[in-house]
Amino acid sequence: DLVNLPIQQNSQQHRSITMTDFQDRFFQHVDDNTRLYVDRLAEAVAIPSISSDLDAHLEDINKMIDWTKDHIERLGGNARVMDNPVATAERPLPPILLGDFIVDPEKKTVCVYGHLDVQPAAKEDGWDTDPFTLTEKDGKLFGRGSTDDKGPALSWLWIVEAHQQLGVELPVNIKIMYEGMEESSSDGLFETIVEESKEGKFLNDVDFFCISDNYWLGKAKPCLTYGLRGLAYFQVEVQGSEQDLHSGVLGGTVHEAMTDLVRIMGNLVDSKGNILVDGIMDSVKPVTQEETKMYDTIDFDMEEYKKENKIIGDKLLHDDRTRLLMGRWRYPTLSLHGIEGAFSGKGAKTVIPAKVLGKFSLRLVPDQKPKEIERLVAEHIKRDFASLGSPNKL
Repeated sequence: DLVNLPIQQNSQQHRSITMTDFQDRFFQHVDDNTRLYVDRLAEAVAIPSISSDLDAHLEDINKMIDWTKDHIERLGGNARVMDNPVATAERPLPPILLGDFIVDPEKKTVCVYGHLDVQPAAKEDGWDTDPFTLTEKDGKLFGRGSTDDKGPALSWLWIVEAHQQLGVELPVNIKIMYEGMEESSSDGLFETIVEESKEGKFLNDVDFFCISDNYWLGKAKPCLTYGLRGLAYFQVEVQGSEQDLHSGVLGGTVHEAMTDLVRIMGNLVDSKGNILVDGIMDSVKPVTQEETKMYDTIDFDMEEYKKENKIIGDKLLHDDRTRLLMGRWRYPTLSLHGIEGAFSGKGAKTVIPAKVLGKFSLRLVPDQKPKEIERLVAEHIKRDFASLGSPNKL
């Protein structure tokens, strides 16, 4: 098709080119600059911007934000680092980066969201290589943050750069909102969005948002994610004593907090993924025939899915492809995440922990209200705990 793509020229004149012509030039430009993009990603991956350990890595997150800000400004964009609105003197937090490339006030404006912080990583966790050294292996790039989310977030800047170097004006105005706390509850982001959405502020003229922090279904076909499940995160604490006890001395004489907690957590979800909390599924809309048909055309390979995610079992939670995708997208789920306060180090320790904290979460779907989910879960746990007849404190 023939489309009008504004071409930046010294004479300020525009000419028409075909979309195919532009695509060919764009893809060739990307191929020609692949090494540059990889080298830049390596620079970003080398910054250990771990948000779960601010005492050790707050400076690294700030460095990553400044690194990105410098690139925005190098490309002629506007950028500002905004103080985190919920930071305090006792708990400093990384700022939020706002940037923009405004080409024409008459054009639509897309705001891109991404994050520049990462999860912790170490070779002891199972990495074959240093997670903060980008490593090429078998045609793949390995490094913490390479896909979640430094690679996708930063690629927007290289797209802007490519348009500039090809002399083609951006088809939309681009605004950027990058944070440094996504992996640790996104502290301060909600407040920033509310404030910056007000009249005359940064987000007020945004037409569309693009969350640049999602996955493909496989390795062959790119996809656009247009919805995300919500999250309700819970912690349940059981205390049996004021201090840890020795199982060799006191085992068999006390009600152990860990025993109670394991029973409670084991009664939240079964081994087939069914949520055992009464009422959770009541607000989930039934599947229609039309909806089911939508799954028929989705390019998804279950065996490749197992291989890609290194599943060691010979089967997934569902044998049916459509039901598996629905389990991933359109139904709520409950996952157990960990127990704090219990012994988890190497070797053997025979302690009876005084207090343990179980952590689990539900992924929510449309029509499920977080407050209602919270009520149902709390009632379930209190009822379950009461049935144990335990004198411990919940």
